[in-house]
Amino acid sequence: MTLKIRSACSSDTKDLTAILYEAKGSRGYTLEQMDGFRSQFRIDDALLENMDVIVAELDGKPVGFAAGCLQPDHYLIDYLFVLPETAGRGIGRLLLERISDLASTLSAQRLRLESDAYAEAFYLARGFKRVSTLSSQMAPSGKIPVMEKDLSPMVQELKSLDIRLDRTSCWPFEESNRDAINAHWSKALDRNPHLWNGRVLKLTSHVFDDGILTGICHETSFAAFLAWRDWGAPDRTTRNLFGSALIRSREGFLLYGVMSEWTANPGQIYPPGGNIDMADVREDGRVNVLGSLYRELVEETGLTPDQVIEGPLFAVFDGPRLCIGRVMNIDEPAEELRTRILAHSLASEEQELSDVRILRTSSDGQSPKTTTYARALARKLLPERHQ
Repeated sequence: MTLKIRSACSSDTKDLTAILYEAKGSRGYTLEQMDGFRSQFRIDDALLENMDVIVAELDGKPVGFAAGCLQPDHYLIDYLFVLPETAGRGIGRLLLERISDLASTLSAQRLRLESDAYAEAFYLARGFKRVSTLSSQMAPSGKIPVMEKDLSPMVQELKSLDIRLDRTSCWPFEESNRDAINAHWSKALDRNPHLWNGRVLKLTSHVFDDGILTGICHETSFAAFLAWRDWGAPDRTTRNLFGSALIRSREGFLLYGVMSEWTANPGQIYPPGGNIDMADVREDGRVNVLGSLYRELVEETGLTPDQVIEGPLFAVFDGPRLCIGRVMNIDEPAEELRTRILAHSLASEEQELSDVRILRTSSDGQSPKTTTYARALARKLLPERHQ
């Protein structure tokens, strides 16, 4: 069965309300208690308009959802429910992870929720702590726990990384979804015949501790990666690991590219970078992530390593994306760099960039078209106002 994570739409309200009632009703409440619950709670268009709502579906059928909204000093998770018959598949954990990812992209520093009396152990096992209680007529004790969890900053300084390729096995996601991936790729080609199904690497396990990143990659097809991405990264272990060249001009400005319409990310704005592939694997199986970063720098911009004065190295944890960003100081004015990069892209066969944006302040990098990891890097590296 194919699992997907997506944003909710107005046509989901009936299904999500049914999930809410069935999941709540499976926890041992009386008929009278459930009647009271149904009179107070349902999922409607107003809720979808005022909250972030994500849906888990199996073979096209909604089986769970999470909903929350940003508050002044935290992100409030208001709903997290899955159908009882899907228990044990990790769908609740995945929804919690994805709504937490969303909170991080909104710069929240803390999660908060009012737990069902029977769900406290679930949240405790995932790093939440009880901070208080609220009165509840449905809870056996008359109270429900209020729980919180701190979120780590998206952008972390990186001291070193050691990523290796596992040559002994295939990526489980690709193996278990092969037919659906092929169908998805066929539709993607119909929309964009310029796509190429090359071989890429995806991070399937990792540890980040005290600025040191270690992990294991698996080789897969671009088609499998594209399906995984478009289906909302429906597993909890894989990350899209890639490098980003954070080009910083003489004035201290950042330069981001605008992707051309025939690429896999049309119109999106982010630093030069791209997928890690087999060309980045050394003989000993280590993956040269920083080498891939410089390769993309040359291919996309025409700038060369000898022009770069290296700055800090960062890891950006953007949900299922893990960006390795190296600041690359280049002693040239931003306008001249932009002109050079655009001329290179126009002369190249791929012509990946349709434009280059100069970011002078952090607010310049907050366009909705700018990827969330690129926005976080702009906030980290640029002042709020032009000096």
